[in-house]
Amino acid sequence: MDFFNDLSRQLLRNSDVAHKSYTSNIAEVSANGSDAEFFELAMKKATTQMAYLEHNRVNHLLLKSAFESFQ
Repeated sequence: MDFFNDLSRQLLRNSDVAHKSYTSNIAEVSANGSDAEFFELAMKKATTQMAYLEHNRVNHLLLKSAFESFQ
C-alpha cells in the first residue's frame, strides 16, 4: 500500500514536467515544423494530466462511497 501514498504527488510531478516540456519546446517545434514531435509532446502532456485527474476522481469516489455507506 506504500505505492499509493505518493502516487498523487508523482502524477502531479509528471504532469508538471510534461507541461513545462511542452511549453518550453513549443517555439522550437513551431520553427522546425516537426509535426510528429509536436504531437508527441501534446499527447504526453494530455495523458499525464488525464492520469492525475483520473486518480483524484477515483479517490473522491472512494471517499464518497465510504461516507455514504455510514448513512
